[in-house]
Amino acid sequence: MSKIIAVTGATGQQGSSVINFLLREPAGTFTIRAITRNPESPAAKALSAKGIEVVQANLSSLEQVTSAFSGAWGVFGLTQFYEHGYDAEQLHGNNIVEAAKAANVKHIVWSTVEGREGECAAISWKSKAQIEHLVIASEIPYTFVYIPMYYENFWTSFFAPAYDQEKGFNWSVGFLHDVPIFAFSVEDLGAWVVPAFREPESWTGKKVKIVVEYLTLHDLASQFSEVTGEKASLAVELTREQFEDSRYVDHPAAELMYLSWEYVIRAGPESGVRSKEQTLSIYPQAKTYREWLKDSKIVSELVHRLKTEATA
Repeated sequence: MSKIIAVTGATGQQGSSVINFLLREPAGTFTIRAITRNPESPAAKALSAKGIEVVQANLSSLEQVTSAFSGAWGVFGLTQFYEHGYDAEQLHGNNIVEAAKAANVKHIVWSTVEGREGECAAISWKSKAQIEHLVIASEIPYTFVYIPMYYENFWTSFFAPAYDQEKGFNWSVGFLHDVPIFAFSVEDLGAWVVPAFREPESWTGKKVKIVVEYLTLHDLASQFSEVTGEKASLAVELTREQFEDSRYVDHPAAELMYLSWEYVIRAGPESGVRSKEQTLSIYPQAKTYREWLKDSKIVSELVHRLKTEATA
């Protein structure tokens, strides 16, 4: 029988990728159940138009999540600290795990980052680690998938570039310009999630530490310029002293961002924290940043919009 896979965050970047890769599997292998707070959103309606079952559930409601997971064989679990905060993330994680237990789910694939003792000390990372403990304690077979920085983050979030006609595109990111950052395109995430549902006996208890490539902020700008021919640069190049001082800036997220970046420094290519070999052995077709730039609608649309606004 087809395995029902319940995908939380189904209309977001991670959930959408998982669904896209589930759809690539042979017909009859999986039945997708997309879990969303708002089934009337355009993204949810687009899933329905593909014949995917869309189920409404707010992760704050254990009753709704339990109902949404009824009959599911597997669950892709995702919580969002930056959207909801620590307390809500812990509630959502607990509800996903408890609902999975109640539904007798056979396998959970959990989206996470390194927040255990000795790893990243930022509360947003530690929160994920606390939910990992809940998953392990549930005794439901699991696979942990560790998410790196998205290429997309440098184009869609507060990291996105500014533009002026003289300087071109420029990034103001409060990090060291020459330190490698583990990265990938979130569009590819499902490639590392679906194998755990396809062959759970091989993936139970495994940690998949994703990194497609290591990019510095200089790489971010220079490769964009090389691919597109546009002028690009970094608006800010912090010294190590300035980076250390950024922890104490009068901003509510200053320490969180500093601790996150501090861990990125420690988790570089020679650290053994992330495994490019493991990553590419599972999905050798993963896009490099340069390949992603060539094909990305996100980039082309932002470039067009910023240049249009600059000349308006």
